[in-house]
Amino acid sequence: VPLGDYFTSGKPVVLAFVYYQCPMLCTQVMNGISSSLKAVPFTPGQDFDVVLISFDPRDTPAIAAQRKQEHIAYWDAQATAGAWHFLTGDEWNIRRVTSAAGFNYRWDEPSGQFAHVSGVLVVTPDGRLSRYFYGVEYSPKELRMALVESSEGKVGSVVDQLLLYCYHYDPATGRYGVIAMNLVRLGGAVAVALLGGFIWVVG
Repeated sequence: VPLGDYFTSGKPVVLAFVYYQCPMLCTQVMNGISSSLKAVPFTPGQDFDVVLISFDPRDTPAIAAQRKQEHIAYWDAQATAGAWHFLTGDEWNIRRVTSAAGFNYRWDEPSGQFAHVSGVLVVTPDGRLSRYFYGVEYSPKELRMALVESSEGKVGSVVDQLLLYCYHYDPATGRYGVIAMNLVRLGGAVAVALLGGFIWVVG
């Protein structure tokens, strides 16, 4: 299928590059995604999709389907299985998509494994890379704000929008940090609103 098919629903996408015959690291990445999403108050399939792309051309659709079944069963996520997409491809297409995303990997002959960075990307509904989180464990708060920001306000509540106002993504650290000035402004606005309400009630 064309990768663009996953960017036609108007929803952000949680994207990760893995390979399904990986002996350890890729499983940790996938488990890290599921663990984090369990604590995010959004619904896979309704608010966002998850796309996993194998960078190993030896992975077949049958292997991907089996890996998906195992992962969904382990996390008891049958209700949202349709939101999880386990993709495979040939060498040429894999190189195209990994290069576009800035994802680097190489085959390590002595270990018989791929050496690669671990992380997860959040992609906007129109296919633009928005946020990149490294490692195998991802903060639910960070992932939640990334989904809200990447959806351009279509996902999340007023509280989420206020959080985004007070936090800013730092690409150097891959985390959201507090914007002190915006916190002061928000606090001032709340104080004025409360004072106005008090005067109205007393008056």
